[in-house]
Amino acid sequence: MTETDGGQGMSLISVSGAGRATAPPDVMRVQLVASALRGSVAEALAASEQAASAIRAVLAGAGVAAADARTVGLSIHAEQVWDQGGTPRTTGFRSEHRMSLALRDLAVAGRVLGDALAAGGDDLRLESAGFEIEDDAPLRERARAAAWADAADRAAQLAALAGVSLGPVHTIAEQSGAMPAPMPMMAMKRELDAGTAVGVEPGMVGVEVGLAVQWRLGPPT
Repeated sequence: MTETDGGQGMSLISVSGAGRATAPPDVMRVQLVASALRGSVAEALAASEQAASAIRAVLAGAGVAAADARTVGLSIHAEQVWDQGGTPRTTGFRSEHRMSLALRDLAVAGRVLGDALAAGGDDLRLESAGFEIEDDAPLRERARAAAWADAADRAAQLAALAGVSLGPVHTIAEQSGAMPAPMPMMAMKRELDAGTAVGVEPGMVGVEVGLAVQWRLGPPT
C-alpha cells in the first residue's frame, strides 16, 4: 500500500515480506515429571525421588551429561476433594520432581527416552518432547534474507505498477518465530506399551521471519 507521511511530506509504500529456513535438528528437548500420590508426605516424596533417581541412572548410563538432565521444579501438596457442604477432605499427598532433558545424540534418543520412561514407571509423566536447533542464529539469518528478498520484490513490483521509482528504505520492523517439529505422542505411547524404544523422527525444524518495510517513493518513471 502507499501512504503519505504528512509530517515529512514524503510518499511511502509499505509492504510485508516473509522468509522461512529449515534444517535438521541437533537436540531433543524432553520435559518429565516424577509425580507420586501417596498417603503421607514422606511416602510421596520417597516415591517421586525413587522415580527421579531411576531416570537419572538410565540417563547417566546412556552418557547424558548431568547439565542436560536438570531439575527445574519440586513441589509437594495435599490432594483434596470437597463434599456437598463445601468441606475439604484430604485424599493424599502428591510430590512432583520436574526434569528438563536435552538428548543430543539423536540416533539413540528414542531408545534413551524409552528406557527413561520405563525406569520411571507409573509415577512418571511425559509432559512434552520436541526437536530444536541449539544455535538457530545462522538459520534465522537465512530466513531474514529470504524475507527481505520477498519484501523488496513486492515493493519493486508495486512501484512499477504505480509508475514511480523506488527510493530508499524509510523503516523496517521484524517479527520472527520458531517452527518446532511435531511429536507423534500417541504413537510414542503405543510403542512404549509394547516394550520397545520410543519411535521418533527428527524431521526438519526451522524459523520464520517477517519484515514490515516502508520505502520512500521516487519520481515517476
